[in-house]
Amino acid sequence: MAAQANQGVKTKKRFSLATYIKETKQELKRVSWPTKQELLKNTGVVLTVVISSTILVWALDSVLSGALAFILK
Repeated sequence: MAAQANQGVKTKKRFSLATYIKETKQELKRVSWPTKQELLKNTGVVLTVVISSTILVWALDSVLSGALAFILK
């Protein structure tokens, strides 16, 4: 019965830099890397969203600043 209770307990492994690097290399081999065309397309989408969001926030800030200045006069 005591042996069954210990089965759920994990023993703490020691950190090994060599093992970490080996496992990282293995994991990177499994990664699905995008093609150059996919990368350029996704980069374009990200830049478009960032620029659009920046313009929207700037416009809202300008309108609200003007409204607040008008109210406080």
